[in-house]
Amino acid sequence: MWMSTLDLDPKRAIVTSLLGHFWRGAYFSSFAPLQVQNLPRRPLPAPDWVRVRNRLAGICGSDLALVAADVDPRVAAALAGQQLYPGHEVVGEVIEVGDAVQTLQVGDTVVLQYAPHCLTLGVQPPCRACAAGDYNLCERAYQPGPAQIGSGWCEEMLVHERQLFQLPESPEKPGEPLLSDEQAVMLEPTAVALHAVLRCPPQPDERVLIIGAGTIGLLTLQVVRALVPQAVVGVMARHAFQVERATRLGATHIIYPQDRYREVARVTGAELVSGPLGQPIVMGGYDVIYDTVGQSQTIQDALRWTRAGGTVVLVGRSLHRLHLDLTPVWSREVNLLGSLTHGQEYWPPEQPGRHSTFAVACELIAQGLLAPEQLITHRFALTDYRHALSTAMRRAQTRAIKVIFDYALQPALVVPNVRASRMRPRQTAPAPLHLPHAASITATTGPQAHTDIESETETFAPPPTSRRASAPSHDVTNRSSRALELEREEEEPTPGPCTERADDA
Repeated sequence: MWMSTLDLDPKRAIVTSLLGHFWRGAYFSSFAPLQVQNLPRRPLPAPDWVRVRNRLAGICGSDLALVAADVDPRVAAALAGQQLYPGHEVVGEVIEVGDAVQTLQVGDTVVLQYAPHCLTLGVQPPCRACAAGDYNLCERAYQPGPAQIGSGWCEEMLVHERQLFQLPESPEKPGEPLLSDEQAVMLEPTAVALHAVLRCPPQPDERVLIIGAGTIGLLTLQVVRALVPQAVVGVMARHAFQVERATRLGATHIIYPQDRYREVARVTGAELVSGPLGQPIVMGGYDVIYDTVGQSQTIQDALRWTRAGGTVVLVGRSLHRLHLDLTPVWSREVNLLGSLTHGQEYWPPEQPGRHSTFAVACELIAQGLLAPEQLITHRFALTDYRHALSTAMRRAQTRAIKVIFDYALQPALVVPNVRASRMRPRQTAPAPLHLPHAASITATTGPQAHTDIESETETFAPPPTSRRASAPSHDVTNRSSRALELEREEEEPTPGPCTERADDA
């Protein structure tokens, strides 16, 4: 079966990173960390493990950073020398279960939810985080034990049953999952955005800024608009197509990187103060800022754009050492919160019960309050991974937001060893529902929740009407415009390494 691996051996990483400055093909060479190979199938490593045949898998910004070896070994030392499997945004079907599996059966549609943690490794007693259900914060994830085999960028993956989230059954269509495959593959990034917002939910009429307009930034915008529609939400975007998409999703204003300090002061009605040699700071500013980029410059700007006593939520991750001026943390008592993927949430808000972020995100998507599938812009077969990754890396030219691998596009002649199993037909995503659900959602999400979300008049990524396995790789953009873009790409000079380390840079 086709399998992708990442070997972050320092020699591979250094050579690939240096050559990538001049030749992007270095990322796909024989000495690069990323290797895509046709390997024999492996047996289940333990009786409580399952085999999943993948259907769709997303390309995340953190994946691109590892592919480009754009990491600082002093920060990502734990990754060096280990074999990793890229692709944590994935939906698939269970095709084999071990004898001790209790929660899943063959035919279930599942989404990869957790990395290995105490419960999957058999660590007893579990660490404090795992005992509380916060598996994303596991303190013993690197203990010896059966290792996950494969991930989203593989035809199959072998994982512990406790790593998976089973999609609920649709009440209207018994036997079918509640979400379409396109919605399900976006469940993980949606949960990331939801967890970040619930770390510090804005209050009605508060000023909110989202730094970054990639997948996580736009999903964060959707979550804020769904839960707190009265909030005044701005987005800082780099590219024109991101500005257009953010505006369609309900952003009230856009902050451009050029002259950004003056724009923040103008929009928020704050005072811009700067010394003769010091960096400017906004006296006033936003109540809450979600930084989905996570680089030194964006974090430093966010701290200086937040009002006294306000909050900055750090969502984006950088695998480089950060150099920051934390003066606003003590001089303005600005709160700096971290947000790591997803976990357990108090839901409905201000209620004692905790539920997994995946379960809450699944509920919001099913009710039409969130439409993450609309952010899918391109899809490819895994065998066309070079084109797929190049498209994701060069978003300024390709206008890519979310690029996915679609295993239905895999040519039949290069799919050996795939176990025969029932294929569920690809579901058409239900039309987003908005105002008609207002009464019911307000009752379940508390006084701060609301159902009003800006409707999009254009469908950006309609699901395919055919599941032909022999269909060629393609994206869902207009063919003529795509051809024009490719012509322009061929005329451009060879780009440098992937500098957009975060999903929303």
